[in-house]
Amino acid sequence: MPFLTEKAVTSLDQAAAFEQVADLGNIHRWDPGVVESDKVTPEPMGVGTTYALSLRYGARDVSMLYVVTEYEPNELIVYEGSGGMVKAIDTIRFVPHVNGTEVIYEADLRLTGLARLAQPFMRSKFATIGQSAGDGLRSWLRELERASGSRPS
Repeated sequence: MPFLTEKAVTSLDQAAAFEQVADLGNIHRWDPGVVESDKVTPEPMGVGTTYALSLRYGARDVSMLYVVTEYEPNELIVYEGSGGMVKAIDTIRFVPHVNGTEVIYEADLRLTGLARLAQPFMRSKFATIGQSAGDGLRSWLRELERASGSRPS
């Protein structure tokens, strides 16, 4: 069961960081593996909010559906995703930090069906995917800081 953790510190306050990062409609802005993300439920953000994502794995695109399963405004959001041969649980925490907010992104990725037999061989690939997402998140947060006039941390 690959479990990835990436952290980013931003000078944005918790509310601003949460507003931007917790909305999976923005994930394509920071996760290079995501081609497109669309909110498919009309209600405001909360438990049950659903997003359709198109992810690039190698030469092909995979569709996944993500649903918010835990929601604590400005502090925590948990998504459960499924599609293709992958199940994912993504947890994003927003913690006060002396320089603003620490964003902690955790992903539990699992292969399903017969693909689960390849799970032990995919650990390094999943780690690379997680590191790319973490790098993208840190870069995007710096862009948001510049746009808001906030002093980068």
